[in-house]
Amino acid sequence: MAKRVRVKKLKTHIEGLDEAIKLVEQLGNAAAEALDKASTAGAEIVLAAAKQKAPVDTGLLRDSLTLKKSKVRKPNIKSEHVVTRGKGAAHFAPVELGTSKMKAQPFLRPAIDENKKSVAKVVTDELLKAIGRVT
Repeated sequence: MAKRVRVKKLKTHIEGLDEAIKLVEQLGNAAAEALDKASTAGAEIVLAAAKQKAPVDTGLLRDSLTLKKSKVRKPNIKSEHVVTRGKGAAHFAPVELGTSKMKAQPFLRPAIDENKKSVAKVVTDELLKAIGRVT
């Protein structure tokens, strides 16, 4: 018989969380629009960086990179944008990940990793603007 292990629950406190929740609730329907705008602004940073980092032979891959609003499947995620390829750039994944015959030339993952702080700041700033608390 397997031994049951007790796990202590971790409790945290975030100062100002209750106030932030109330402010977002006050936005009502405008909250979804604000979240969408913030998500778009963050994704645009990653898109620009990915276009800069994409290897260029013909330029097709770089020029096909675009933003797409994805269908949100998780109830706790309200807005999500992805950087994806357009038509004619079927070599997107092989370039990013490599193949058995070609070395990987990552451009999207580094674009995300190098811009995490910038994305977080832009998203935060957009949300603060929406609730009228520009810092």
